Amino acid sequence: MYLVANIDQSICAATSCKLCTQYCPEANTIQYDNEAGKDKGFKYGAAYVAVDRCKGCAQCVWVCDNMAKHHAIKMEMIDQIGDAALTENITYHDKNTKAVLASPLKG
Repeated sequence: MYLVANIDQSICAATSCKLCTQYCPEANTIQYDNEAGKDKGFKYGAAYVAVDRCKGCAQCVWVCDNMAKHHAIKMEMIDQIGDAALTENITYHDKNTKAVLASPLKG
């Protein structure tokens, strides 16, 4: 098992800064969903992590904590994350493509 980034969507949706998506060194790992959080009344969407692509570098945590001052991202053991986004069987041709949630995560 290993550590992966886990984003608190309630904090992320309240701020919507998107810095983590810009600074993540692994392509298509942190993605942004414009609709996430809107069912809970948040104005903006939220970022989420495709755990099968996350390398555990924690650069997103540093950016969220130190640059944005939001503290929305924590590193957690991959087997401790309930619903996890996986990038299996998707293509990135459409801007609205979302990673598929797998529950429980099989690893």
